[in-house]
Amino acid sequence: MTDAIGMSMEDAQMRHASHDPVTGLPGLPLIRDRLANALQRSRRNGLSLVVLFVDLDGFNLVKHTDGHDIGDRLLKKVAERLAEQIRPGDTLARFANEEFLILCEQIEQPATLSVLADRINEALRQPLECDGRQRIVTASVGLAIGNGNTHCVDDLLSHAETAMSAVKEGGGDGWRFFSPSQHDLDQQRLAIVNGLRTAIERNELSTRFQPIVVAESGRIVGAELLLRWNSSEGEISPAVFVPIAEMTGAIVPIGAWVFRQACLAEADWRRRWGSEAPYVSVNVSPRQLSKESLVEEFAAILRETGADPARLVLEITETALMADVELNLRLLRRLTELGLRVAVDDFGTGYSSLAQLTRLPVAVLKIDRAFVDGIDKRPENRAVIRAVIGLGRALGLKLVAEGVETDAQRRELRAYGCEFAQGYYFHRPLAEPVFVDTLERDRHGGDAPDAAAPLYFLIYVSQAMPPMSGATLDALRKQSNTYNRSTGLTGCLLYQDGLFMQMLEGQREVVSALMDEVKADPRHRDVRIVIEGPARQRVFLDWGMAVHDLTPGANEPDFTLWPGRRLSFRDLAEDARTCYIYLTAYAGCGMSKGVGA
Repeated sequence: MTDAIGMSMEDAQMRHASHDPVTGLPGLPLIRDRLANALQRSRRNGLSLVVLFVDLDGFNLVKHTDGHDIGDRLLKKVAERLAEQIRPGDTLARFANEEFLILCEQIEQPATLSVLADRINEALRQPLECDGRQRIVTASVGLAIGNGNTHCVDDLLSHAETAMSAVKEGGGDGWRFFSPSQHDLDQQRLAIVNGLRTAIERNELSTRFQPIVVAESGRIVGAELLLRWNSSEGEISPAVFVPIAEMTGAIVPIGAWVFRQACLAEADWRRRWGSEAPYVSVNVSPRQLSKESLVEEFAAILRETGADPARLVLEITETALMADVELNLRLLRRLTELGLRVAVDDFGTGYSSLAQLTRLPVAVLKIDRAFVDGIDKRPENRAVIRAVIGLGRALGLKLVAEGVETDAQRRELRAYGCEFAQGYYFHRPLAEPVFVDTLERDRHGGDAPDAAAPLYFLIYVSQAMPPMSGATLDALRKQSNTYNRSTGLTGCLLYQDGLFMQMLEGQREVVSALMDEVKADPRHRDVRIVIEGPARQRVFLDWGMAVHDLTPGANEPDFTLWPGRRLSFRDLAEDARTCYIYLTAYAGCGMSKGVGA
């Protein structure tokens, strides 16, 4: 009896050592033994085996939010779901944390295992009930085929994990077979990971500064700090190493180094140029945002470098900000209490709502280059740009357009009211000494991509209050004609159905002054600027006015010659380009010849 009890206790101890205590599944040592034996059998019988590496997506967040007890109970339910999908004789094991392994032997057609992978993904998408709540857990599944040519267990596990990682990088909730090209990519990724760990110590990191300019004149007002890595293997693109650094956590010390360089640059530029020094904009990664000590770390760097936090802008992508609005709200408030400003980077690519955006202490919106590209050709891009600029203006935010590469893009952005821009049209990213020289030339009147245009144009619409009689309109026409000619303004004022639409051309100061008067004039209500910007040449040689059902004055178009169907000025104002074309068409109706602005 004692021997039986001793044997039972010994069996229990052995099982505890070889099985996972949470799920009751075989653990890593046992599954490795079974894999080794399976490979030997594969060499003898000529049949393949397949390993499925199952990694739950975002499970760390579940444990962080709901606690480890709930996490363990969910893992047990996941194990039960997985066990329901496999064949008798297959082995299901817990590899580590939220990772599981499935070993399938005697497979004649390995491609048929894709059916099992599909079943696993579909099963895990179904809600799991735990503690009275339902939760959805998805998984990334990597499949690796083993046979007589497979060298060892480690190779098979590595291949399955590589395939799983590829699924994870693609957004998760799917499956993929391992391929040798993935292995090569994984080896390159490993080399980058190892290199990043020592990049700072080896002094391999450097910075570039891309000027941020006034879109109208090209005058430099700021610079975005961009990271470069010259490794022992040569220069590696940020598009390659930054996502890997983010994924591995290496971005945290690198991000601190980058912020320090931004602070050093700001302090140096302020010593050189005082209050006229450009501000410095620096990117902050999602991984940095999750670090509890970020605020204290930045505060220490500010004290150490003597940088002015008001001249530093932290760029955070819209997607990162919206990932956890409540957490980021608390963090950004603490950062802004240090005096730092915050910019929403790549705005328009995420899913932020107006309500969420207004809660965040944001000072700048950076319009994503994807919308800037093609703004001069695609109406949908113009619609997005117009909406973003309108939102920014309504919230009192500065607007910076990224990726401006042509003069046509610059002119469209200015016409919609975007004040600042950056991109290759103005400047490529510059090493700091080159940036300093460029700014010195800029300060002393050096060549800019387009010197400030002395001529400016503006189109607005407004509602007349009250609707005007013919006599009142005639008096307004005479008064405006006298004033505009005396100040050098040209253009065209239209009145129809109680609405005004006017295009003004002249010196910017004069145009702006008249617009201020229009906004303050009780005869105008709901004044809306449709488009404005620099002009290379006047469209109208004089100023005139056109009114439906009123006899036109000298040098003014006759509405009665136009088609009977009337276009609403409010509708026209919804598209700045259409509005511009409509108004400038009057230049060919007796007012003047026309040349586009």
